Amino acid sequence: MGSNGEETIVERAHARVGLLGNPSDQYFGKCLAVSLENFRATVTLTPSRGAAIEIEDDRADGGGRRLLESLVKVFEEYLGDRLPPRSRGFVLSYASDIPYQLGLAGSSAIICAGLRCLMRWFHEVNIPKPILPNLMLKAETDLGIVAGYMDRVIQVYSSAVFMDFSKEVFESNGHGGYEAVDPALLPSDLWLMHQREGATHKEAASGCSSQIHSSVRQRWIDAEVEVHDGMREFARIAERGREMILSGRGLGDPFAALMRANFALRRKLFGDAVLGRSNLAMVAIAESHGAAAKFCGSGGAILVYCPQGSDQAGAIETECNAKGYAFCKVRVAEQTTWDWK
Repeated sequence: MGSNGEETIVERAHARVGLLGNPSDQYFGKCLAVSLENFRATVTLTPSRGAAIEIEDDRADGGGRRLLESLVKVFEEYLGDRLPPRSRGFVLSYASDIPYQLGLAGSSAIICAGLRCLMRWFHEVNIPKPILPNLMLKAETDLGIVAGYMDRVIQVYSSAVFMDFSKEVFESNGHGGYEAVDPALLPSDLWLMHQREGATHKEAASGCSSQIHSSVRQRWIDAEVEVHDGMREFARIAERGREMILSGRGLGDPFAALMRANFALRRKLFGDAVLGRSNLAMVAIAESHGAAAKFCGSGGAILVYCPQGSDQAGAIETECNAKGYAFCKVRVAEQTTWDWK
């Protein structure tokens, strides 16, 4: 086992928003994503006297326990004979302030924070950074969770990342192509609007990727032209957004147009019944004030871009407060390191 002695390890991972290109990460697409300093999951590894690994979970549905149990299993299976002998055990516990089931990647944040704890504990083990999202995804898919790579990549790398999930890249490398983006180049007036936990909207947030993607996934498997063309267009939208950001030109209305195109394409492919009335109502609030909006993930929260600045955002916030939605400025998290040697 790692030589951490009596050290208690505390690690965090942040919520995320899909900036452009999602949900094509499940369909060999390309995405831009940002990690949110606003919300985080925290996992604590406490050394124990015995050799066992224990997991504490104070959530009634046991969801966190299952996630961390699956992570430990995948981690040990991946390392195999390279796993150092365990002379001491530890206890994993977690806490999270990421709004539950609102499409902000709360489950994968718990897994990412747990993986950071394991990598620090077994600090002599080397796992290439681009492989870490693969392990995180397997920990969730082994539980029957339908998910893509975007959330895991942005939580491993943090800050802002452009991601290429094309089949050719995966076949060549065993993982996607991931490029860090300077967050200082991002649009400055990005906001998060989401349903409040426990709110009594007519329709709860879907927040479940398996339900959101079910029919589209089957249409993809059936090689439906509209779906395959749509996923390629999502990728092109992400590419154009990357070019705008890196060039330092074209933000404002041109970038807002890309976000609107991303949302319109999602609406066309998935349909209003899947997107949900409450989610569509949030987008409508933003658009009624001239802002652009799109889904952050599977539903329950949307990303809002206010190209006209603070006055525009203030008007949206006033309407959100009146209608029971939360509205906060996006704070981009810093890049993270995985080297504890």
